[in-house]
Amino acid sequence: MKRSVPIDSILGLMFALLGAGIFAQAQTLPRMRGMVVGPDLFPAIVGAGMALFGTILVIQGWQARKLVDEDEVPLVTWFAVGIFAALAASIVLLPMLGFLIGGTLLAIAIVRLSRGSWLSALIFSPIAAGSIYYVFTMFLRVRL
Repeated sequence: MKRSVPIDSILGLMFALLGAGIFAQAQTLPRMRGMVVGPDLFPAIVGAGMALFGTILVIQGWQARKLVDEDEVPLVTWFAVGIFAALAASIVLLPMLGFLIGGTLLAIAIVRLSRGSWLSALIFSPIAAGSIYYVFTMFLRVRL
């Protein structure tokens, strides 16, 4: 038996770093003239919340670390790593590809990682990205 680094601390750190990246990326979005609330508000709130609660998870996980058996099943899975990689890639690629293409690719990755079929991924993803784009541009008047 050995004392291990708690998985909550590792995942919390990844979550906090991802939140910080989202917050930093949100600050680069252009402001709209005449509007107090711009397109950066929602992603900035989400990113700051992710960073805050990821940091809390790191602290709580570190405080609750325990002795573990050698044959304990690891909690880090390929699914979690894949989702993290897909989100990180979308942060980098969305400014270059735009929301419709980048959002569609992110949704395809999530559906495939969730063991969905290619057909369902190719049908669902453009509909989801297009719907989100429509709601944000038409009702919220936010450019994506």
